[in-house]
Amino acid sequence: MNRAAVPKGSYGYIISGRKTGLIRTCILTGFCVGIFLLGLALTGTNRNVFSIIAALGCIPVGLSTVNMILFFRAKPCSEKAYQEIESHRGGLSIQYDLEMTADPTNFSIAAITVFGQTIAAYTEDQTLDVLDAQKHLRLQIGISSYHDYHIQVFHDLKAFCQLLDQMEEERRKEGIHPIQMEQDSNPNQRQTLPSIFRSISI
Repeated sequence: MNRAAVPKGSYGYIISGRKTGLIRTCILTGFCVGIFLLGLALTGTNRNVFSIIAALGCIPVGLSTVNMILFFRAKPCSEKAYQEIESHRGGLSIQYDLEMTADPTNFSIAAITVFGQTIAAYTEDQTLDVLDAQKHLRLQIGISSYHDYHIQVFHDLKAFCQLLDQMEEERRKEGIHPIQMEQDSNPNQRQTLPSIFRSISI
């Protein structure tokens, strides 16, 4: 599985990102070392153009390494939780594996959905402060003029799934199809909430 095959917001994105980041970082590092050694072998000194190229190549190596570390520190949604959530999602649009970046700490969101004026999220990070996460979400969606949303972040998977059931029941009554609405949204207009969730995550 490669990262390109797992879009951001889909289950498996973080695990895929770890693999891709590790491979990319190793390749870039190998390239820099190879160029440096080639120059050393050809000229007998490190004072050559190959050394300059190798040094410049360390910039993308550094960026790739930082990105890789972020993915390894992120907490993906467990398969058990994913299967349970999927059995309750119905026609709701759910984003998985979102590591929302913030200062001074990130927020590991295993799953998040929105319907009506309710945003519901589940985290498997027991150290996550749900009040801080809710405040962060409210701030981020407010930037795009989304206001007056009821935001809940759960540590309890059962409670999260119970809310999903309620949201799905309401969705069926209203005949609304969030997944299709997201697919049909115009990228030139205001961002949808799911796209905001993805954009504030690694």
